[in-house]
Amino acid sequence: MQTHRQLFLQHNAQTSDAPLLLEFEKAEGVWMFDGEGRKYLDLIAGIGVSNLGHCHPNVVEAVQKQAATFMHLMVYGEFVQAPQVKLAELLTKQLPDQLNCVYFVNSGAEATEGAMKLAKRMTGRTKFTACANAYHGSTQGALSLMSNPYFKNGYEPLLPGV
Repeated sequence: MQTHRQLFLQHNAQTSDAPLLLEFEKAEGVWMFDGEGRKYLDLIAGIGVSNLGHCHPNVVEAVQKQAATFMHLMVYGEFVQAPQVKLAELLTKQLPDQLNCVYFVNSGAEATEGAMKLAKRMTGRTKFTACANAYHGSTQGALSLMSNPYFKNGYEPLLPGV
């Protein structure tokens, strides 16, 4: 029988030449635990999405409550969802009056793509400035913004004007 590591290498697309192959069974707070009970300090925080730590009780409770209500509905302005409306209201209260609308997306790459589309629409310009040595995501537009050839060489030509 194949191990999880063997199956991982066989069936999961690899994003680096030498994956760490650490296998974790649980995570709590800032710690991740392997099958031997060794703990590792998580300095990546799920690429930034676990900024409150793993299994934060308030987050777990909110996820459980929402999952018991419904998991996913159409999000692109078709159905009214109270949690979405509340979050949009909280966000727009923090912004200048002319920024009174939000667009929810599910990833950083999708946010990057949305920002690029918004910039093109609002300015009419088609060229972008981006931070060197930054990771913007793995979509076509996000890859176009990155300067590191390691991430983009296999997908060129990318979008022009960056």
